[in-house]
Amino acid sequence: MLVASVAHIEGERMSSVHVTQPRVWVAAVLAGLVGGVGMGIVLHSTTNAMPLLGALYGQPTVVGGWLAHLFNSVVFALAFAAAVTLTPLRDYARSVATCAGLGVGYGALLGVVTGGLVLPVALNLVGATALPVPLWPVPGGSFAFGIFLAIGHLVYGLGLGAAFGVALAVLPTGAETETIAEH
Repeated sequence: MLVASVAHIEGERMSSVHVTQPRVWVAAVLAGLVGGVGMGIVLHSTTNAMPLLGALYGQPTVVGGWLAHLFNSVVFALAFAAAVTLTPLRDYARSVATCAGLGVGYGALLGVVTGGLVLPVALNLVGATALPVPLWPVPGGSFAFGIFLAIGHLVYGLGLGAAFGVALAVLPTGAETETIAEH
């Protein structure tokens, strides 16, 4: 039923998305949480990396890591929403499927930038220089962590993009909200 509803209204709403609409930002927050939970499950179940992520915020625990990870997931989702509504990418973000594809590309880009540059630098800045495993395969290091980090970012992107597309398709537009409030 949800898929049919999304398909029916997708064409009407996806082509007229404006970044000033609050639903874009609500969709981004919801999508960031969906993508973040998916990626978090991959990282937590395969690498136990949550304490490492929590260390960025001074809480090197599993709970601290989850909170930090979900916060970061929402922040990066807001950037994704801006990118697909304010740039020429908006011409491609016209369906759930294309939003999902854009999300996978965004997740891959995030994996390279955050996993290869931002995370190691940030951990060094907060004094958490002893990583549990190397982020990238190095002689004598673990290849598995790099693979699971990449998979996690792709899962994040897929969940982010798909959930963003669905949320845009089902959340009411400003005009619909005003009509509902009048009744």
